[in-house]
Amino acid sequence: MKNINLKLNNGLTLVEVVVATSIVLVFLLALFAVSNLYLRTVFLNTKSVKATFIAEEGLEALRFLRNVSWDANIATLSNDTDYGLVLDSGSWEATTTNIYIDNTFERFAVLSAVYRDVFNDIVSSGGTLDPDTKLVTVTVSWNNGSATTTRVVSTYLANILDE
Repeated sequence: MKNINLKLNNGLTLVEVVVATSIVLVFLLALFAVSNLYLRTVFLNTKSVKATFIAEEGLEALRFLRNVSWDANIATLSNDTDYGLVLDSGSWEATTTNIYIDNTFERFAVLSAVYRDVFNDIVSSGGTLDPDTKLVTVTVSWNNGSATTTRVVSTYLANILDE
């Protein structure tokens, strides 16, 4: 009788090995799929994060231009015109030429007039033109597959140095 039980145990061991191998294989395939999804997401978000930093850099460039001279660098720019921002010899310049960063991202800035009401609050329509304040909108665009993705940041610049 011992011989019969021993033979049955040898057969069950082979089935257990096949089941255990299948479970490990399913786990590894799931782990591979999750890893693949994670890497794809990271690569897609990398461009989005970089575009946000490039847009913020555009705002900082305009703040730099304001701090150097409002009258020479900001007041002379036309409203509602696309301007590229170029770092040339350690100084920022606004140009009407399209600027591509890393041959991927296109960045441009638009300055808009700001109007204020009788309480000196900014209003979207009506009011009096404030020549010492501009609404600045920086847009960064890039191709993402067959579509174009865009990041936009806005702020107000004021002639705080009163030049």
